[in-house]
Amino acid sequence: MPGNQDANIKLLYVVDENSFFTADTVTAGAAFDVIANVEIGKDLMEVVSKENLFVSVVNLSRSTVLQQQSLENVLIPVDNPDPLNQELRIKVSGGWAANEGDVLEAIATYKVTAGVFTDYSSARSGTVVVSV
Repeated sequence: MPGNQDANIKLLYVVDENSFFTADTVTAGAAFDVIANVEIGKDLMEVVSKENLFVSVVNLSRSTVLQQQSLENVLIPVDNPDPLNQELRIKVSGGWAANEGDVLEAIATYKVTAGVFTDYSSARSGTVVVSV
């Protein structure tokens, strides 16, 4: 759990396209999604302006990056007694190349901007295996 003035990725995981269930395998070249569960502390939420999520999908078996995606959302400051909890979804488009049995991992950085202040967090997903 982040502090009241922090933002964190609480969980990062790979899922089948348009689902919420963690994937153990992904079909070679097929589209899939990466979900980041994030939380912004209640004090930081009072002064936020935007959030960014940067995700790289890495083929650990070949030491290569398959894809890099990012998203940016404008945030509206809110005086709320609770932190903001949300799920951010990154779509990994199809067409990437890997061999059957290769092991993939998603790596993410989450950035929250509040005026001149920025807060960073990073996380790694569990691994998934490429199937055919």
